[in-house]
Amino acid sequence: MKYIIAIWEWLIAFLLFIIFLLWFMVVATIWPYDKYVVWIRSFLKTFFKLLLIRVDVVYESPINLDDNHIYMPNHVSMFDIPLVLSTIPQNFWGIQAASHFKVPLYGWVLKKYGNFPIDRSNARASYKTMMNTVDEIKKGKSILIFPEGTRSTKPSMGSFKKLPFVMVKKANVPIIPMAFIGLWEINNKTSWLIKPQRLKVVFGKEIDRETIESLNEEELKRLTKERIEDLIKSFS
Repeated sequence: MKYIIAIWEWLIAFLLFIIFLLWFMVVATIWPYDKYVVWIRSFLKTFFKLLLIRVDVVYESPINLDDNHIYMPNHVSMFDIPLVLSTIPQNFWGIQAASHFKVPLYGWVLKKYGNFPIDRSNARASYKTMMNTVDEIKKGKSILIFPEGTRSTKPSMGSFKKLPFVMVKKANVPIIPMAFIGLWEINNKTSWLIKPQRLKVVFGKEIDRETIESLNEEELKRLTKERIEDLIKSFS
């Protein structure tokens, strides 16, 4: 029975994904970003409802929406991207693997949306992308980056990359730690099954500028990971 449910879930997800991409290609050419991003959030909330996945959003403390932030979640599933797009409460742009930008249709959407491609196989190119992103952050943009770099192959988080925290130190913008709780059981990198159930997206207390200034990259990386792990323990 679980295989029948999973096949049905993937069929619905695939059809909705294609509809979303085609819809985006139209509205992104006629609407400004601030207008179509509202519809993206609404569409993706409906996406999860149709998959029978209940998403609860929890805030450990209020987010100052007048400030820009760097959002850092754990990286669990293919559903991470639609989750952040539907739940992060302010406009943001993501740093994604350059290979994603080569996927037909999907790659065009990523470029049009304004995400930043990063070539993880090339250290110099990766560093250049991060420094270009720093310039955009200083202009007031909020950014999403998965500090693990790729989806975890186990329920616990993988190791964090150092380069995102080099970027944070140079940009000196507050970090919002995020935790996806229950998503591993719904879908993860080790299985193609989708098991619809309830999950939580938890936004932690920001790591402020003063803390960022006081720590080096390694210390900041360790603190951010600890904060996300604490969110998972506290809200599970």
